[in-house]
Amino acid sequence: MSLLLAALLLLPQDLDKVQQKADQLLDEAKSLYEEARSQGSGPKFIEAGFKLEEARIKYIVLQEIGSPEKQKTATDRVRAINQLSKLIHDGKVAVSGAPAESASTPKPAEPAPAPDAAPSAPKPEVDVTKRAPVPDAAKQKDAEKLIRELFKDQYARKAAADRRQLAKALLAQAPKSQDDPSGLWVLYREAQDVAVQAGETRVALEAIDGAARFFDVDSMQLRGAALTAIGKTAKTPEEFSTLTAAVGELVDDHLRADQFDAADRMTALELQYSRKSGNIPLATRAIARSKDVSEVRTLYQAMKGVLETLAKNPEDPAANLETGRFLCFVKGSWDLGLRFLVKSSDPVLRPLAEKELALPVAPVERTAVADAWFDLAEKDKSALRKSRLLGHAREIYESALPDATGLLKAKIEKRLETLGPAPAAAGAPAGVDLLKLIIPDKDAVLGEWTCDGRTLTCARRVKNARIQVPYLPPEDYDLTMVVERKDGMEAFGIGFARGARQWIIAIDGWGGGVTGISTVEGRSGNENETTHRGQVLINGRQSTIVCSVRKEGVTMTVDGKKITDYKGAYERLGNLENLTMPNPKSLYVVSYDCIYTITKYVLTPVSGPGKNLR
Repeated sequence: MSLLLAALLLLPQDLDKVQQKADQLLDEAKSLYEEARSQGSGPKFIEAGFKLEEARIKYIVLQEIGSPEKQKTATDRVRAINQLSKLIHDGKVAVSGAPAESASTPKPAEPAPAPDAAPSAPKPEVDVTKRAPVPDAAKQKDAEKLIRELFKDQYARKAAADRRQLAKALLAQAPKSQDDPSGLWVLYREAQDVAVQAGETRVALEAIDGAARFFDVDSMQLRGAALTAIGKTAKTPEEFSTLTAAVGELVDDHLRADQFDAADRMTALELQYSRKSGNIPLATRAIARSKDVSEVRTLYQAMKGVLETLAKNPEDPAANLETGRFLCFVKGSWDLGLRFLVKSSDPVLRPLAEKELALPVAPVERTAVADAWFDLAEKDKSALRKSRLLGHAREIYESALPDATGLLKAKIEKRLETLGPAPAAAGAPAGVDLLKLIIPDKDAVLGEWTCDGRTLTCARRVKNARIQVPYLPPEDYDLTMVVERKDGMEAFGIGFARGARQWIIAIDGWGGGVTGISTVEGRSGNENETTHRGQVLINGRQSTIVCSVRKEGVTMTVDGKKITDYKGAYERLGNLENLTMPNPKSLYVVSYDCIYTITKYVLTPVSGPGKNLR
């Protein structure tokens, strides 16, 4: 359908209704996001994303064929939607521990908070449609004068290390200045500028994200400018690896917002940085991504008429089919696309989407859904669509495997072997599957352990059972684990290393219900500043644990809830004497008189590569 024909079909009163419905959907998405964030609920994040996508479709049409006033309103709303879309995406990642969560993976009921757990401070609600305008130049100048007086000594130091510390200090001050909009804006602006000068990619991006929560700015445009500027002074392969990952995340955000011109520019930058990183896998993925972006852009142009139909009639079966196919098979947005496919009349895709959205629990039912997507992939001639279909089938097979037995388990394992490992997230450093490195006969230090490359199990209750992971991590890295306690109520310990320093985070230790880092200045995790009280793991339930090790400290979230947040020098951390490892620089796992299984254990380097000990 041409834009002229669409304009003739959509009368002014129709456009009024489109805008009213879009505003309603945006309000619903905001409310669902707040509920999802407060409850750590993956399904509510997904529902918020679906409402947001429906609103975005309507605003895009208003941008194309609305009156000048409606076009301006729609443009402002789309900018707000892009900001909220990122917050929803980040929320889903925090809950699932993975960049793209399959909508078919059932989530168990959320546990009630422990009665003795310390309440977390409430965060301010986010209304992305009511963000403040950037303060005028005069107010900024006054605020800058005060800030430079406050941080006078730090501004006077010009060494690279001092500039990095200044950027972090400015960023840390910003949340304390929320009642002063001018000061808040300048703190974020200065933190970003100083971080860019010092080559501190992550600090610069945190400053931009912080500013975008409060001020009506285009965070994606600011991130692109910052990443371009940092690249002009970057020198080491590690710096370019970090930049490549950050640009890849930005490309993803542009694609989610259908901003293909910007995605093209950032893909070219990603290619440039990946080559300078000297990392062949990064460069190979960047080349493949640039081709995908071009194909998605071409296919999106053919969707314009479909979006106009959907804006006027959200129940149109044909428009829902094409929108669902585009979101699932082209963009890989399965959690959104399936909700359009169920409103189509396609005899194959509608019932298949209905089955998946019913969240089947039995492994045989989930395997049947995965088989159906796999069969469709085998018939598709497009490399892009085939990869999306096979990737989604892989996710569902992996979700069914832990509960499968006998021949069904053998079938799933064979299919997964055929599909191969999931590709690393676009633009991100390649993750290291630590489960594939562990050989219990060689790595077990104490206790009875089994590992088949997919599941690591502490098979018998032994006090202080532990196993070394034959891998030396880089200085900065992320660990993602999926853990289930099968029997017992004592702790699960995650062993970390940074340089020659080892320590653990013990979860539910000291008789159960206490979590903390052991040790901090010789004090155990039940008696230092990292102590968290309240049960974290639930027997018989899989939990996703995401840990980050950075220069400034260590954080750990469990099922999207932050449990540990240590800020300080690593010289303060140490290992317990009864948990020493043969290699004092390796990672390790500890089970305190419990039976645990680990079905995911992935390390993602952030600053340079690690080292395999075999």
